[in-house]
Amino acid sequence: MRERTRAVRGFVLGAVALFGLVTASVADAAQVPSRADTTITFTVAGMSCSGCAKTAAELLRKVEGVLKADVNFKTKQATLRTNGAVTENQIRIALGAVGFEPRFRGETALQPLTPEERARLDIQTVSRGEAIVVRDHVASGKITMFDFFADWCGPCHLLTPKLERLVLNHDNLALRKVDISDWDTPAAKQATEEFKMSGLPYVRIYDDRGQLLGAVHGNHIDQVERIVERRGQP
Repeated sequence: MRERTRAVRGFVLGAVALFGLVTASVADAAQVPSRADTTITFTVAGMSCSGCAKTAAELLRKVEGVLKADVNFKTKQATLRTNGAVTENQIRIALGAVGFEPRFRGETALQPLTPEERARLDIQTVSRGEAIVVRDHVASGKITMFDFFADWCGPCHLLTPKLERLVLNHDNLALRKVDISDWDTPAAKQATEEFKMSGLPYVRIYDDRGQLLGAVHGNHIDQVERIVERRGQP
């Protein structure tokens, strides 16, 4: 009888302990926010063709946590279904691989300089498809950025205003714009063969003696800034 009593008592105590563990687990779980599927919408800047929208969608589908991604070229709108853990920075990095940029709610595009602002700065278009002699266009006493672009290049339209703003904010900078027009022009052949340009946009930065300081492939103003700032240090 005593053995039976002890067994029952042990069972009861064990059940109470188990109930306590379960209750604690439930309480702990309640304190951890659950991740439910969420939908993220934004516009994609820099696309210039329907193929660009397909590329953007493929890049977004590779982001960890993205369950579905659709990009509409006509509206420039992207719609993502995610597990709730995808960040805006992940999206920026994914699209930045091809020079595109997301525009989330409340964000606006960087505006180009006005004609009046541009006229006060050392900004010149030095080629419309022609090959160039770099030394002929390097600004005296300044760091000179050569912006290789084309009107049909979507990411180029994103980078050029950033380069112009950089000139606006730094007295020791000049900007030379090289319009390659298309891939068959002398400017394009020079850029790909002599300058090793792999695609647009492309920026080469020189000192006032015509010495190359660095080159940046793609829509990466942060890389351009690092080259400029490093040269400006004593």
